[in-house]
Amino acid sequence: MNPNDHRAQHREAPEPEEGTRATPKIVLAWIAILIIWGVGYYAWQVGKPILGGDSRTPVAEASAPQTSASEDSSGSETSGTAGGSDTGGSEAKPDGASIYSAQCSTCHQANGQGVPGAFPPLAGSEWLQADADIPVAIVHDGLQGQIEVAGNTFEGVMPGLGAQLSDAELAAVLSYARSQWGNDASEISPETVSEHKERFGERGSWSAEELTEVFGEP
Repeated sequence: MNPNDHRAQHREAPEPEEGTRATPKIVLAWIAILIIWGVGYYAWQVGKPILGGDSRTPVAEASAPQTSASEDSSGSETSGTAGGSDTGGSEAKPDGASIYSAQCSTCHQANGQGVPGAFPPLAGSEWLQADADIPVAIVHDGLQGQIEVAGNTFEGVMPGLGAQLSDAELAAVLSYARSQWGNDASEISPETVSEHKERFGERGSWSAEELTEVFGEP
């Protein structure tokens, strides 16, 4: 047989073999040390109480300063007087600006300019600044259909907020809008909203024509 017949086999790389290199002794030594340390630590802690969580000692609260008998009596008289005034006082007035930001600014914008062709402006709106009955009716019951505001015509649907806002909240947001962006109309009281509800009940949305017929021109 000619030796040149096996030249292709001689050119091939040898078959790979599984490594037989032993684990380094330093690694084995560290493993043994860790095992011995763990077992020793566990044996050392056996029988000892388990400590954990917040082991800080709470600081005693400072006691209230002592007052004299005269101060106590005067203080009780003062608090009694204040309590009487608080009892007879009215609840805090709702924040009209916050209500406007949450309920109205999406459509009418934070600056009251509305969106041209879509939502009418409140700045300079004759309907908003008209007699209080008109804006109360619009916001409480809603508005639909065509309406002219500040010389521009809009058509759409405004949902009523009477089911979402209390009388005081509705009055507060209207009073806020009637005094912003150059508007200069009188404040609206919660009683005006209550009177509207008693007069018209829970009716549907108004149209501009209905508003004019019932309340007159804005």
